[in-house]
This record gives sequence, structure tokens and C-alpha cells, in this order.
Amino acid sequence: MPTTRKTFPGLDSSVFQHPLDREATLQLRKLAGFDAVVAKFIELRYEKLLYVFNIASSIQVNERQFPRIYAMLKESCAILDLPEPALYIQQNPSVNAFTFGHNNPFMVLYTGLLELMTDDEIMAVIAHELGHIKAGHVLYLTMASSIRDLSAVVGQLTLGIGSLVLVGIEAALINWRRRAELSADRASLLVMQDPAPVISVLAKLSGGSKRFADELSADAFLDQARAFDAELEKGLMERFYRMVAELTQGNHPFTVERAKELKLWSEGEAYQRIMNGDYLRPDRKIKINVQA
Repeated sequence: MPTTRKTFPGLDSSVFQHPLDREATLQLRKLAGFDAVVAKFIELRYEKLLYVFNIASSIQVNERQFPRIYAMLKESCAILDLPEPALYIQQNPSVNAFTFGHNNPFMVLYTGLLELMTDDEIMAVIAHELGHIKAGHVLYLTMASSIRDLSAVVGQLTLGIGSLVLVGIEAALINWRRRAELSADRASLLVMQDPAPVISVLAKLSGGSKRFADELSADAFLDQARAFDAELEKGLMERFYRMVAELTQGNHPFTVERAKELKLWSEGEAYQRIMNGDYLRPDRKIKINVQA
């Protein structure tokens, strides 16, 4: 891993947005009633409740609290050309992190994640969450996590009619969220500038153990991803089983798929062009060089 990372001034999220994310976002916005649901969600200011909860019961990362983690946040934001969001550490044994909010996005890392990950892996997670912010995912992420609560309220107010609309929106949000993770993984790679820590994060999310951390192989995990692809190519029945498995997977795509997609992008021309400074700055529509 490089000791001095490149930065990407003027970076626009379209540069690293995964095509599946772009497609899912367009489909989501076409849904009947979606604009009204978004407006109502913002009006309810759900993010304010989450802010109060975090400031009251979590540790906010700064120069005096977890300064090593704060340095990771600061560097990651500089690389992605992004203002620093609030970052909190929450006491929770789960290996997880998330980003919420709309007007003022904030990030949360669970202590379970900090215990399992190395410093490079923690920074990769921070960069992933910043990727969601950079790509404008956070409003929809917050909605995806709370739409069932909103659906219950709307259903009571509309005698159940509104809930029918929200069921379709909820399904579309889950589909979109899975695709959005692929873009955030790419942002993580742009920060780390090495696929190894990003892929090792995915491996540990699948079955990491602090006790056996030295026996976990990122390369073997990529082999597992290739085996997964090979299984799907066997026939229609295998693809059907995958579809059934995805229904129980929740909000994230399979980790082996994320690892495979990230590895392919890291070896591709598009990633190399960005690393060489060959990307468009949207406000001026000119190519700029990255800083070493």
C-alpha cells in the first residue's frame, strides 16, 4: 500500500458509479409516488432523531477522541474531495458500519467492527461509507432503513392504501441499495489505492475471526467468488437458487460478488485512468491531474 496516496480534486461520483447502481437509481426515481414519499420523509426529519441518539449515546470521533480513526477520516475525505461528516463510535458487538442523514450526513462504526479489523481495513470501511455520501446515496439509505416504520404510519392514515404504494417502493429501495454498495466499494478502492484491504474487509464480513485472522486469505476468498460464478453458469436451476437466496440476503449483495466486482474494476482501464488523473471535472468539464 502506498505511503502517500493520490488525491482526486473535483472528483464527481459519476466517475466511480457502478452501472448497476446507475440503472437501479433511474428505475427507483421512475416509480409512481416516489417523489411524494421522498418529500414526506424529508419533512418528517427522521435524521434529527438519529442525530440526537448518536450525540447522546455514542462517542464522536475528533482530534481528542480516537485521533487515529479521525486521521483516517480526514485523509479519506481529502482524497475523495469531500467535506468531513460527523463520525461516531457506538458500543455494539456487531461487525457493522452505516451512514444516515440527508442535510447533515453522519457515519457510525460499531465497536465490533473496530475489534475485528486492522487499521487499513477500518480506513477502507470509512472510505466505503464516504463513498455513499459522495454518491448522494444517504437519503435513500436512510429511507431504506426506516421505510417500514413510515409504511406503518402512512397505512394508518390512509386506511392501508398508502402502504400498498410503499411496498413497491420498499422492494425497489432494497434492490437499489444492493447496487449502491458496489459504487461505495469503488470509492473505498480509490481511497486505499490497493484492493487488498477492501477485499479483506469483505472476507471478514463473511466469516472473519480475530483469533484466526492470520489464517484468512483474500486470494482464497476471490477463488471462492470465481467458484460462485462457475456454479451459476451451470444452468437455469442454479440461477433460480441464487434468486431465492437473494430474497433472504437483505440489503447487501453477496460479499463474494462484491469482491469479484471490485477486483475486476481494480484491473480495468477505467480505474487506471482515474489513478492517472484522467477524469472529467464536472464544474469545468476539463481533465485534471491527480496530486501524488
